[in-house]
Amino acid sequence: MAQWDKVKCLPTQVLSELYPSQFPMEVRYYLASWIEEQHWEDFNVDDTAQESQALQLLEQIVSFLQDMSQQNSNVVERLRLQHIAVNMVCDSQTSQGPIHANTPCMSKCEQLLGVNVKIREEVVLAAQECGGAEPVRKLQERLERLFQTLIQSSLIVDKQPPQIIKTQSKFSTSVRFLLGEKVAPGRPALLKAQIVTEAQARNLVQLVAIPTDNVGELVSHTALLDYNSSNKTTCATFKNMCIKKIKRADRRGSESVTEEKFAIHFSGEISLVGFDSPCRVQALSVPIVVIVHGSQDINAMATIIWDCAFSDPDRVPFVVPDRVPWKQMCMTLESKFMSEVKTQRGLDIYNQHFLAQKIFNKPDYSGDFSNMLVTWSQFNKEMLPGRAFTFWQWFEGVLELTKKHLQNYWSDNLIFGFIGKQHLHLILQDRPNGTFLLRFSDSEIGGITIAYIAPSESESQISSLSPRRIWRSGPWAIAFETLRRSRICTPNFRKTTCSKSTTRVRKVVMRVFQISCFPTVLLHKGQLVSVAVRAIAFGPKVHRFRFNLQL
Repeated sequence: MAQWDKVKCLPTQVLSELYPSQFPMEVRYYLASWIEEQHWEDFNVDDTAQESQALQLLEQIVSFLQDMSQQNSNVVERLRLQHIAVNMVCDSQTSQGPIHANTPCMSKCEQLLGVNVKIREEVVLAAQECGGAEPVRKLQERLERLFQTLIQSSLIVDKQPPQIIKTQSKFSTSVRFLLGEKVAPGRPALLKAQIVTEAQARNLVQLVAIPTDNVGELVSHTALLDYNSSNKTTCATFKNMCIKKIKRADRRGSESVTEEKFAIHFSGEISLVGFDSPCRVQALSVPIVVIVHGSQDINAMATIIWDCAFSDPDRVPFVVPDRVPWKQMCMTLESKFMSEVKTQRGLDIYNQHFLAQKIFNKPDYSGDFSNMLVTWSQFNKEMLPGRAFTFWQWFEGVLELTKKHLQNYWSDNLIFGFIGKQHLHLILQDRPNGTFLLRFSDSEIGGITIAYIAPSESESQISSLSPRRIWRSGPWAIAFETLRRSRICTPNFRKTTCSKSTTRVRKVVMRVFQISCFPTVLLHKGQLVSVAVRAIAFGPKVHRFRFNLQL
């Protein structure tokens, strides 16, 4: 006791640091004499051989606490001591597999359920002794809330549905119950899926009753919760689901159908071992956009990208900010571009600056856009100046073009890509005739154009070939393959010794560009490389090749 008398004179903050939740101050107070009699200096925390001895001491502590709790006439103190004893037992049981980030969610849920059940049993005994005192009743209510939260959190969407779903199209999804081993045998749980609106999803999170209004007809909307003994998981798989029809809500102002977000709500009753009544469970999928035609896919994708990139993890469904900093938007665009195109080449500072100029409609601005706010309207509601499409529709067209036809050329730095006309003139103005670069079209969705130095009577001028869509087997593909396989490093082919087939290809390229000297390509990093090497027998297709490029 002598040591405890000195310790309790320490400042309150020091005492709280000395006695954490794993070893509360109450333990030190009630067991002061016993603690000071032990030879703690003989223990080595790194010596696993002493583990059994440590467990014996822990059992003694728990036993002392339980005895003292039974002898204590104060109900609050008695419950507190019982709670400490239970916690110390649970901590010792989970010390070999503590609840931390690397512990499987299933084990965490089972451990938490075990703790809850044990405390509930202790509280029931306490309630019988004290006749239902107010502190006991409040503790029971709190335990029930924690239990319900645990059960609700144990049902998760294991495989999310597609976030853009076209009516009449089949898809699948599955949910998983993390307390599967606690499900009562012989009492299978049937889960039901239904479509809910954003408002209904918001009510569900606020623990309002399950919606009765049917906003969509969902085919194959029920599934049994099945236990898989091989991987010890309990899942319900909804196969061949299909949204047959959808009921739209009244839209606000200029809101389009592709901005309307839904979700799939999963619900059911599960019987657990040790509980008399079944537990009501529910889970909500990620937000989805329902479309009826493929033409709505691009705008629906804009809604999903904005939601995934800028929503808060703990938000009310499915609230998103109306505006975000450009630096966040830029990171999202780059991430989307690289993942879709499957390339390691991202968007450099010149690409990013051009995109900012485009979305903010500031082609002459050379400052920093990072902290400027981009609105949802600028992203995919307002048409770009002088165009019939939005910023996202234009960007998505470039993404699709690059993904389907230009992935290798983009990855090999043969395409400059996103560049404004002012920057373009700055790069090309002092280059020799025939120098050109490849950039994505400003005026068309999914187009690429060639800007080059064309000779004239007075002085060289910068010209551009009309942007054309690139098809897999069209003449543009041949032209790009020629660029990609470039080897000769001189801009003047007449000074180069080469084979007849190579010369023939060069002449074709010269005729296409209508220039008198051999063209060079200006790569992204400023390198000058000759254009043609691969021998292609064009034959009578030469004129068609030239004609298509000049359209």
